[in-house]
Amino acid sequence: MTKVTASIGGALLAASFFLPLVDVRAGGPATADVFGVEAMRRHIEGSRELDSVKPLIAPALQQLDSFGAGPSLRNLSRLVAATKEIVDTVVATGVAPAEAQVASTALGTTRLALWLVPVVGAFQAVIPLLTRFRGYAGFFGLVARFSCGLLFVTLALIPLLGAPEARPFLGSAVYAALFGGGLMMVAGVCGVTRDNFVLVLAAQAAVFAAMVFGLWSLVEAAQRAL
Repeated sequence: MTKVTASIGGALLAASFFLPLVDVRAGGPATADVFGVEAMRRHIEGSRELDSVKPLIAPALQQLDSFGAGPSLRNLSRLVAATKEIVDTVVATGVAPAEAQVASTALGTTRLALWLVPVVGAFQAVIPLLTRFRGYAGFFGLVARFSCGLLFVTLALIPLLGAPEARPFLGSAVYAALFGGGLMMVAGVCGVTRDNFVLVLAAQAAVFAAMVFGLWSLVEAAQRAL
């Protein structure tokens, strides 16, 4: 049962990569441009240098429109990739500031992090199928399953708890990540055996405590900055 639960959770996580982040139909005009895509496009098109750089930024503008029409992690990853191509082209000229290389690295890391969502979900969904739901997950497998589930649950809870007024507009991707991550956490806890339950639960408790401490420290740092 724990492998079935983990497989379903992984499938939900993989699906969250393709599902919409917001439901623009729920809020009508108020949420039609929740990510400010139209404002960004107007700002870009209002630039006096648009004609000279338009061939370079055309792919990014196309991906920007795609993300605005269907805001999802998949379309966001495409937008990040198109933006990285622009930055890399500028870096190749040799006249870009040092910050441009840092920006390129950050964009590449962001795209990789976004693609880890469906990869982790698909891996978690397929492995139990390949093993025909037999056997037991080891120490590292259970801890990794719990940790990944906790990470996705935390990411989904941030908009749900941090912006309650936006809940009616949140798309199915947020809830898929929440329930998928939750199922992975349950499978990680309930998949222990009599031989490893002490070590596994202790490690999972340490991971949970580290996550809570990290978030608490982040909130305190943000409050001091304000």
